[in-house]
Amino acid sequence: MKNKEKIKRYTMAVVSFCFMLVIAGYINYKYNPEREKDLGQTVYVNSNSDDVNIYKDTESVNGPVDDSIASFRYDRDNMYSELSNNYSNIINNTNSSADTVAEYQKKLSDLIEEKNQVQMVENIIKTKGVEDIVIILTGNSNANVMVKVDELDETLVAQIMQTIVDQLDINASNISIQKINA
Repeated sequence: MKNKEKIKRYTMAVVSFCFMLVIAGYINYKYNPEREKDLGQTVYVNSNSDDVNIYKDTESVNGPVDDSIASFRYDRDNMYSELSNNYSNIINNTNSSADTVAEYQKKLSDLIEEKNQVQMVENIIKTKGVEDIVIILTGNSNANVMVKVDELDETLVAQIMQTIVDQLDINASNISIQKINA
Protein backbone atom coordinates (compact mmCIF):
# COMPACT_ATOMS: atom_id res chain seq x y z
CA MET A 1 0.00 0.00 0.00
CA LYS A 2 2.77 2.42 0.82
CA ASN A 3 4.51 1.83 -2.52
CA LYS A 4 1.37 2.69 -4.46
CA GLU A 5 1.03 5.90 -2.47
CA LYS A 6 4.67 6.81 -3.09
CA ILE A 7 4.29 6.18 -6.82
CA LYS A 8 1.13 8.26 -6.87
CA ARG A 9 2.88 11.17 -5.09
CA TYR A 10 5.92 10.89 -7.35
CA THR A 11 3.72 10.87 -10.46
CA MET A 12 1.79 13.92 -9.20
CA ALA A 13 5.04 15.77 -8.48
CA VAL A 14 6.43 15.01 -11.98
CA VAL A 15 3.15 16.00 -13.66
CA SER A 16 2.98 19.23 -11.60
CA PHE A 17 6.60 20.06 -12.47
CA CYS A 18 5.98 19.48 -16.19
CA PHE A 19 2.83 21.59 -16.07
CA MET A 20 4.71 24.47 -14.38
CA LEU A 21 7.51 24.20 -16.93
CA VAL A 22 5.03 24.40 -19.83
CA ILE A 23 3.32 27.43 -18.25
CA ALA A 24 6.67 29.20 -17.65
CA GLY A 25 7.73 28.53 -21.26
CA TYR A 26 4.44 29.85 -22.61
CA ILE A 27 4.64 33.03 -20.52
CA ASN A 28 8.26 33.59 -21.57
CA TYR A 29 7.35 33.13 -25.24
CA LYS A 30 4.14 35.18 -25.15
CA TYR A 31 5.48 38.21 -23.27
CA ASN A 32 8.98 38.50 -24.79
CA PRO A 33 9.00 41.76 -26.81
CA GLU A 34 12.43 40.99 -28.33
CA ARG A 35 11.14 37.74 -29.88
CA GLU A 36 10.28 39.16 -33.31
CA LYS A 37 12.75 42.04 -33.37
CA ASP A 38 15.15 40.46 -35.87
CA LEU A 39 12.74 38.07 -37.56
CA GLY A 40 13.74 37.78 -41.22
CA GLN A 41 16.99 39.71 -40.83
CA THR A 42 20.10 38.43 -42.54
CA VAL A 43 23.49 39.57 -41.31
CA TYR A 44 26.90 38.50 -42.56
CA VAL A 45 28.91 36.74 -39.89
CA ASN A 46 31.82 39.19 -40.09
CA SER A 47 29.79 42.23 -41.03
CA ASN A 48 31.06 45.42 -39.43
CA SER A 49 27.70 47.05 -39.92
CA ASP A 50 24.89 46.65 -37.42
CA ASP A 51 22.67 48.68 -39.74
CA VAL A 52 21.30 45.93 -41.99
CA ASN A 53 17.90 46.51 -43.53
CA ILE A 54 16.49 43.71 -45.67
CA TYR A 55 13.66 45.90 -46.90
CA LYS A 56 15.84 48.17 -49.05
CA ASP A 57 15.07 47.60 -52.72
CA THR A 58 17.60 49.90 -54.34
CA GLU A 59 20.63 49.61 -52.12
CA SER A 60 22.54 46.81 -50.47
CA VAL A 61 25.09 47.11 -47.69
CA ASN A 62 27.84 47.79 -50.25
CA GLY A 63 26.02 49.74 -52.95
CA PRO A 64 23.58 49.09 -55.76
CA VAL A 65 22.02 45.65 -55.88
CA ASP A 66 22.93 45.12 -59.55
CA ASP A 67 26.67 45.50 -58.91
CA SER A 68 27.53 41.80 -59.13
CA ILE A 69 31.29 42.36 -59.13
CA ALA A 70 31.15 44.22 -55.81
CA SER A 71 28.90 41.54 -54.37
CA PHE A 72 31.24 38.72 -55.43
CA ARG A 73 34.26 40.66 -54.14
CA TYR A 74 32.54 41.28 -50.81
CA ASP A 75 31.65 37.60 -50.45
CA ARG A 76 35.19 36.53 -51.37
CA ASP A 77 36.80 39.00 -48.98
CA ASN A 78 34.35 37.95 -46.27
CA MET A 79 35.38 34.32 -46.83
CA TYR A 80 39.09 35.25 -46.52
CA SER A 81 38.32 37.19 -43.34
CA GLU A 82 36.39 34.30 -41.79
CA LEU A 83 39.14 31.81 -42.62
CA SER A 84 41.77 34.17 -41.25
CA ASN A 85 39.82 34.63 -38.01
CA ASN A 86 39.29 30.86 -37.66
CA TYR A 87 42.99 30.15 -38.22
CA SER A 88 43.99 32.89 -35.75
CA ASN A 89 41.61 31.50 -33.13
CA ILE A 90 43.20 28.06 -33.44
CA ILE A 91 46.70 29.57 -33.32
CA ASN A 92 45.87 31.62 -30.20
CA ASN A 93 44.02 28.80 -28.43
CA THR A 94 46.04 27.67 -25.43
CA ASN A 95 44.73 24.11 -25.91
CA SER A 96 46.22 23.83 -29.42
CA SER A 97 49.27 21.62 -29.71
CA ALA A 98 52.54 22.97 -31.12
CA ASP A 99 52.02 20.93 -34.31
CA THR A 100 48.51 22.32 -34.76
CA VAL A 101 49.72 25.89 -34.20
CA ALA A 102 52.51 25.41 -36.76
CA GLU A 103 50.07 23.89 -39.26
CA TYR A 104 47.59 26.75 -38.93
CA GLN A 105 50.31 29.41 -39.01
CA LYS A 106 51.33 27.93 -42.37
CA LYS A 107 47.70 27.90 -43.53
CA LEU A 108 47.27 31.53 -42.45
CA SER A 109 50.46 32.54 -44.24
CA ASP A 110 49.34 30.71 -47.40
CA LEU A 111 45.90 32.34 -47.19
CA ILE A 112 47.38 35.84 -46.93
CA GLU A 113 49.75 35.09 -49.80
CA GLU A 114 46.86 33.78 -51.94
CA LYS A 115 44.73 36.83 -51.22
CA ASN A 116 47.55 39.22 -52.11
CA GLN A 117 48.38 37.25 -55.25
CA VAL A 118 44.75 37.31 -56.44
CA GLN A 119 44.50 41.06 -55.86
CA MET A 120 47.75 41.61 -57.77
CA VAL A 121 46.49 39.52 -60.71
CA GLU A 122 43.20 41.45 -60.72
CA ASN A 123 45.17 44.71 -60.93
CA ILE A 124 47.31 43.35 -63.78
CA ILE A 125 44.20 42.31 -65.71
CA LYS A 126 42.60 45.74 -65.17
CA THR A 127 45.52 47.26 -67.10
CA LYS A 128 44.42 45.23 -70.14
CA GLY A 129 41.19 47.22 -70.54
CA VAL A 130 38.93 45.47 -68.04
CA GLU A 131 36.78 47.91 -66.08
CA ASP A 132 36.48 45.64 -63.03
CA ILE A 133 37.26 42.03 -62.18
CA VAL A 134 36.95 39.58 -59.33
CA ILE A 135 38.73 36.22 -59.17
CA ILE A 136 37.44 33.55 -56.81
CA LEU A 137 39.69 30.55 -56.29
CA THR A 138 38.05 27.31 -55.25
CA GLY A 139 39.51 24.50 -53.21
CA ASN A 140 39.72 22.21 -56.23
CA SER A 141 42.21 24.37 -58.20
CA ASN A 142 39.53 26.15 -60.21
CA ALA A 143 39.24 29.89 -60.78
CA ASN A 144 35.92 31.61 -61.34
CA VAL A 145 36.47 34.99 -62.96
CA MET A 146 33.85 37.71 -63.35
CA VAL A 147 34.85 40.61 -65.59
CA LYS A 148 33.03 43.86 -66.16
CA VAL A 149 33.67 44.92 -69.75
CA ASP A 150 31.80 46.35 -72.70
CA GLU A 151 32.96 43.55 -74.98
CA LEU A 152 34.68 40.29 -74.09
CA ASP A 153 36.45 39.16 -77.26
CA GLU A 154 38.74 36.17 -77.79
CA THR A 155 41.90 38.27 -77.46
CA LEU A 156 40.90 39.61 -74.06
CA VAL A 157 39.84 36.14 -72.89
CA ALA A 158 43.23 34.78 -73.97
CA GLN A 159 45.06 37.59 -72.14
CA ILE A 160 43.06 37.04 -68.97
CA MET A 161 43.57 33.27 -69.07
CA GLN A 162 47.30 33.59 -69.77
CA THR A 163 47.76 36.02 -66.88
CA ILE A 164 45.93 33.71 -64.49
CA VAL A 165 47.83 30.64 -65.71
CA ASP A 166 51.18 32.42 -65.37
CA GLN A 167 50.57 34.18 -62.06
CA LEU A 168 48.33 31.77 -60.16
CA ASP A 169 49.56 28.50 -61.67
CA ILE A 170 46.07 27.29 -62.57
CA ASN A 171 45.39 25.06 -65.56
CA ALA A 172 43.59 26.96 -68.34
CA SER A 173 40.87 24.29 -68.50
CA ASN A 174 40.05 25.06 -64.85
CA ILE A 175 39.35 28.76 -65.49
CA SER A 176 35.79 29.97 -65.97
CA ILE A 177 35.33 33.54 -67.22
CA GLN A 178 31.95 35.25 -67.04
CA LYS A 179 31.16 38.65 -68.51
CA ILE A 180 29.22 41.15 -66.45
CA ASN A 181 27.88 44.05 -68.53
CA ALA A 182 29.59 47.36 -67.91
